Amino acid sequence: MPGVSALPRSLVQPFRKNELVIGSGWRAYFAPYNIATGSAIANTAVGPFMLDLTQGPFDSNNPQNYGFLDLGWIKDVKLTPESKIGQVRSGYRGAVRAQYRGQVGESMEFKFREYARLQYRLATGTNVINLLAGTVAQTTGPLSASGAVKIAVTAYASGVAPYGVGGSGTAATLTLASAPSGAGIAVGGYIVCDVDYNTTTYGIVGDAGVPVFQNAVVDIDYIRLNSDYVARVTQIVGNVLTLDLPFVGGGSGNPAPYGPGSTNPQSFVQAIKGWAAREGGTFIGEWTGLFLLNTIDGAQIACYYPHLSIVQNRDVAGAWAIENVGTTDLGGVELDAQFTALAFDDPLDGETVVGYKAFYPRPLQNIGF
Repeated sequence: MPGVSALPRSLVQPFRKNELVIGSGWRAYFAPYNIATGSAIANTAVGPFMLDLTQGPFDSNNPQNYGFLDLGWIKDVKLTPESKIGQVRSGYRGAVRAQYRGQVGESMEFKFREYARLQYRLATGTNVINLLAGTVAQTTGPLSASGAVKIAVTAYASGVAPYGVGGSGTAATLTLASAPSGAGIAVGGYIVCDVDYNTTTYGIVGDAGVPVFQNAVVDIDYIRLNSDYVARVTQIVGNVLTLDLPFVGGGSGNPAPYGPGSTNPQSFVQAIKGWAAREGGTFIGEWTGLFLLNTIDGAQIACYYPHLSIVQNRDVAGAWAIENVGTTDLGGVELDAQFTALAFDDPLDGETVVGYKAFYPRPLQNIGF
């Protein structure tokens, strides 16, 4: 009607649907952090790929293209900024005249919905011990039994990234010096592939970067006990093992790990039947993390942390109920994890940061208002 103004937008305008973020949740991708790469050197030859945010949005179906391993859905994601803003006060009233950034930090916590070795390793924050198969029980300690028979590796598949994930995507293969049956290795079983431990060395040993005191370890299998280079055997043809995935791990060792080699130094394969985490000890793992949230209309939010480490050990068997009327209720088990983002000196301008949040808009989205 003439002379009657329209009702304000705050009362009548519906949601602008192409501005909403609607998706199924966050998915976690991890890669080992290589301390030899340094905080400001993007060197893909000695470690996981430095993620280039200008190449997003990222294909969550092929995280290996960016050097990451898909660890599945996560829930109850909580990001906690810990950066502080300092204030400069002056005058007789003590008014704020200027502000500056004080400490910089951020932590995050979530629950892994899927329970597997690397999720277990990340959530516990410890050096997860590979339980070697074929050992004879003894009473010295819970993890002190002699290792299973080892077989030397003579070749690692060409075309497969020898460190972390990535490369051509070709199935990883290992050629052994003798028949795998001699070490109890069979299709469907798990193996670890790494070098012998030199019992005269100490400090940070192996690609996983496990701290060892002088004269504390006498087991030559010690690096394989702690190695992340673990895989499942999917096929055996003669002395050649086909693995379910390229090896992923290492990153905390120094100098830079290149993955298990074949001759320099010689790597060996042993069968394993599980993993054990220990509460306590001196080990703290370091990782690179990427967290993606995709929307139903093509937008993506990416949280990228170049350098992550565990804050504290959390509940490794957090339960979620599955009601089963008429009988005993079932219960799901998930892994609770909390991380802190460590400093990264951005080569762009030397700024010290701890993480990046990127938003890639959906097609045709209005981004100016």
